[in-house]
Amino acid sequence: MHPRSLRLLELNKIIDLLKEKCATPMGVKLAEDLRPHTNRNRVLDLQSQTTEAVKLLVKEEPSLYGLSDISFAVGRAQKGGVLDPGQLYAVANFLAGSTTLKRFMDKHAVKDSWIYLSAQGLVDLPHLTTELNRTVDRDGNVLDTASSELRSLRRKLDIAHSRLRDRLDSMVKSSKTQKYLQDPLVTQRAGRYCLPVKAEYRAQVPGVVHDQSSSGATLFIEPMAAVQTSNEITQLERQEQTEVERVLRELSQEVGSHGEGIFMALEAVAELDFALARAKLALDMDATGPEIRGDRHLQLLNCRHPLLPTKEVVPTTITLGDEYSVLVITGPNTGGKTVTLKTVGLFCLMAQCGLWLPVSSGSCVPVYNNIFADIGDEQSIEQSLSTFSSHMTNIIQILEEANTNSLVLLDELGAGTDPAEGAALATALLNQLKQAKISVVATTHYSELKAYAGTEPGVQNASMEFDLETLRPTYRLMIGTPGKSNAFEIALRLGLGAQVVDRARGLLNTDTRRTEDLLTALEGQRLEAEANLARAQEEREQAEKLRRKYQQKWEDLEQRQEKLLERAREKSNDLLRNSRYQAEQILADLRQANETVNVDDLARKTREALKPVAVQREKRSGAGTPPKLEALKPGLQVKVLSLDKTGTVVSVSPPDEVVVQVGIMKVTLKATDLRLSSFQKKESPKPGRNVTKTAAADVSPEIDLRGKMVDEAGIEIDKFLDLAMLSGLNQVHIIHGKGTGALGKGVQEFLKTHPAVASFRYGKAGEGGSGVTVVTLKD
Repeated sequence: MHPRSLRLLELNKIIDLLKEKCATPMGVKLAEDLRPHTNRNRVLDLQSQTTEAVKLLVKEEPSLYGLSDISFAVGRAQKGGVLDPGQLYAVANFLAGSTTLKRFMDKHAVKDSWIYLSAQGLVDLPHLTTELNRTVDRDGNVLDTASSELRSLRRKLDIAHSRLRDRLDSMVKSSKTQKYLQDPLVTQRAGRYCLPVKAEYRAQVPGVVHDQSSSGATLFIEPMAAVQTSNEITQLERQEQTEVERVLRELSQEVGSHGEGIFMALEAVAELDFALARAKLALDMDATGPEIRGDRHLQLLNCRHPLLPTKEVVPTTITLGDEYSVLVITGPNTGGKTVTLKTVGLFCLMAQCGLWLPVSSGSCVPVYNNIFADIGDEQSIEQSLSTFSSHMTNIIQILEEANTNSLVLLDELGAGTDPAEGAALATALLNQLKQAKISVVATTHYSELKAYAGTEPGVQNASMEFDLETLRPTYRLMIGTPGKSNAFEIALRLGLGAQVVDRARGLLNTDTRRTEDLLTALEGQRLEAEANLARAQEEREQAEKLRRKYQQKWEDLEQRQEKLLERAREKSNDLLRNSRYQAEQILADLRQANETVNVDDLARKTREALKPVAVQREKRSGAGTPPKLEALKPGLQVKVLSLDKTGTVVSVSPPDEVVVQVGIMKVTLKATDLRLSSFQKKESPKPGRNVTKTAAADVSPEIDLRGKMVDEAGIEIDKFLDLAMLSGLNQVHIIHGKGTGALGKGVQEFLKTHPAVASFRYGKAGEGGSGVTVVTLKD
């Protein structure tokens, strides 16, 4: 990409914004090196990465704390160098940050996406991280926890220092010694503890002289009583330093052994940080990912220059490369022509860098192999020759290097010389670029170029709108409409005499006047069309408001209906629970009674208690068709609707009575209260006893409630415990999972009040832990 174009289009300012979004030095380095790519596949990859990063940030932003550039330290460790505590602490922070980022991506990133696969290059070294954290701290200290030997040495040092200070303090406080001291204090000289002794009492305080005051009146003497302890301290300090060096050496070697993996993690962090920075910039600019075209079609819908204040910029739409490859923009000075030109070039560069653009959805950008820009403000008359020469030099270079896959941006084409010659030269240059099938956007003041663009196939006029009422530009680009100079209108508004303006009009040649009159007529038609469009849009908005209003009313009605249904379901569930509780009380009485109890009487009470349950169940589920009496054979499994239990047919008594064994009860029922069970035993129960139990193998000793609500789980547990009791099971397992723990707590709250439960507990290590509740049932 042409370096001069990158500078003129101010890509460096976008890169500066991008660097501010980077959280790591590695990401900043990638941003600094960013250049537009000319390979479409690479551009598509970068845009896809930015899209994935935006989706991730919308959900949650990952933390990149501690991910500093430790490449120098790791490289040194790989070569056998010993890292200092500060470097090791930086490595520990990086490893912790890498682990955190990897776990975040594993949880939140889409599996097999680029961002997920990139995160797989991050390292997770918990052992090394732990070792580093217990060895060094943020202040560059080696901690006592680095090794047991270091801890022991430092404890001995503390004891020795304390013993020495106590001995010296006692000497200072001694009335015998105090009279020999210049000051009653302990000081240090050359790392040794000394007393400030008056020079004339040197002989009274035996010891080693380490220093004296500038006047010579004070000698700093280490008393002989302290020499041995001081020597011991010196020796311990040397041993401490040796142990510290050993610890640092071993840790550095371990860091070096993981060097290759850490370098891969550094690269992964850089790529992820760079992609996230692009996403953050996109969100800040309220940008959209453009379609990357394989042809020359460019379309920027409602584009806003990213370096202009958001409140001041006026969105505009620019198209190129479909029906025309050359766009000629005209309009007054300060009308926004140059900004529009720069916007086109900068957006193409940004897209080819993998950046999103502040445009509306539906925008598309081709991939150019080069973008050439000749942009510069008009100069004064004295500088016109040098300005024209400079422009021509640039344009000649562009003509030599540009090809069909290039974009050429020309500002004030032909300016800086005689208007007639400049217009002719500009027309010839545009014609040559068009014939070479090069995409061009050019700005000009020349009327001749307006006529050329209006008649030449493949060339299109565009203009920057100007409000004659306020004499201010609107900065809107009007494609298909050539711009007027508006010099006469502006002069009149500013107070120039009408006679002077009319005389000036008369001096224009006929063709020029016709062109200006045509432009005036076209401008009037455009304004009328825009007014009609505005009215149509207003009516459409009103219709849309009405549609949204009635849509909201419809949704409110649906919500109210759903709430009513929910309340009805809740009332139904309450009725079911109350009825079931009464049934359980009856069953409990039955279990405690002996065989002489009137079973038929208890069965009758049970049916009466559960009659509302049967009604509710039939209403909710539509119980199906009752079996014919001749189809009911002894040993057949049937569903008793009133009890919501499964039993076994014992006998059939025409016209419609059936004796059914339900758990430990025999009950006489109507055939209409029965339904054939989908599960049938392979063997019929043996006759001979009035009270039998269902085989325990018929009922699973566990139930899985994961994914259910607490209320829903209570109903399921109730059914399950009934079947377990009737099947003679002593212990069952309720699987509710760990999750947030809410379901497990709800299950155990329900079990506390259940009459069939003797006790319950969480599962042990081999039983599922806190994800399972083990229930012991009453005998």
